Amino acid sequence: MGAYSFRTFRGRLALPRGPVKPSCMPPGAGPRKLGRRSGKGLHMRTSVYFITNRAPAAAGASPAEAFSPLMVGMEGRTLSCGVAFVSNVTPDPATLGQRQVEEVTDVTPDMFSATTLADILGSGKNLLFFVHGFANSFSDAITRAAFNREWFAASGVPEADCTVIAFTWPSAGRVVDGRDVVPGAATVLLSLLGFALNRELRSPLANRYKLDQSNARSSGRDLARTLDRLAPLVRQVRAQGRKVFLLAHSMGHVALEGAFAGWNTSGQNPEMRFDEAVLAAADSDFAFAGHTPPWLEQMPRLADRTSVYVSGGDQILMVSEAVNSIQRLGEKGPPDAAALPADRFCLVDCSGVQDRVAEQEIDFTHQYYRRIPEVRDHIAEALGGAPRPGQVALGG
Repeated sequence: MGAYSFRTFRGRLALPRGPVKPSCMPPGAGPRKLGRRSGKGLHMRTSVYFITNRAPAAAGASPAEAFSPLMVGMEGRTLSCGVAFVSNVTPDPATLGQRQVEEVTDVTPDMFSATTLADILGSGKNLLFFVHGFANSFSDAITRAAFNREWFAASGVPEADCTVIAFTWPSAGRVVDGRDVVPGAATVLLSLLGFALNRELRSPLANRYKLDQSNARSSGRDLARTLDRLAPLVRQVRAQGRKVFLLAHSMGHVALEGAFAGWNTSGQNPEMRFDEAVLAAADSDFAFAGHTPPWLEQMPRLADRTSVYVSGGDQILMVSEAVNSIQRLGEKGPPDAAALPADRFCLVDCSGVQDRVAEQEIDFTHQYYRRIPEVRDHIAEALGGAPRPGQVALGG
């Protein structure tokens, strides 16, 4: 999930009637050296390589709104790949709101251009593939990917200093649509938490959440296709002695579950393989028929090791549990976590870690992976290949 507020979404991005490249791609622009990071402090500019199944916005849209909250059409379905440049990126969580998407360029269908691929290969860094959660606009997804890059690099673990690739699926970046709130209903998200704790959360307050959940689920096949198409790039990266990591957050796990459904339906195995998968605050069902969800059991098909980060104090997942009428995977993990092979899985309980960022937003307990240095460092050590037991408790 993203940063939560009750700001009303004013207006919708108009979509073109035919194929239109984002207007932030200058007319006639040719191949050029894209670059990765430049500057210092708030003048730092970070590159985020992205793949999206969002529909392109109409001509004249700003870089931050280059892609809409809607999904690209099913007929002749084409994904968009490109590079976004984000300014004001620092590894300080207090500066989260200062990041801006300055430019989106080199947008091509279904696969990165030769220029972009060369830039990724020439970075000399490990790759971090990021799948965002609920309530992320295109701008949110890109700026948070940029922040994650700098946040993990600041851990001091060399392997965690990565080039980032983001898969961004359609979401409007809102928690609750102002038009969905009935008169007299809660006007702050803390009230939503109160409803959830009393198991009284009902539609229409949950409408926006349910729409994002449907989009995430429908994006599963596109995510599977993306990972398979990136497999040749990953093989080249590995040939250079570098590693490849997956980071999924919140509702991004619904898309990941959908990717496994796509592979299983087609009878194929993932062509991509990650050295480490980090599953943080998963907003997906914690069980299937009383046992670990099949997609989670199948993670060794996709990654050598999988670390599942959970917190019983995650208030957003309490709300989600009320909406879905089932416990979320990111609260306590799967019901039979102890049965998962310890050499392939690690369950990390972050319930004892206190958030050190003072915010009035309800998601402060849900974003611990990108706010708490102790959690950040634990993830970075995992990326570095540090050995660990099957279950770990932080902050105890």
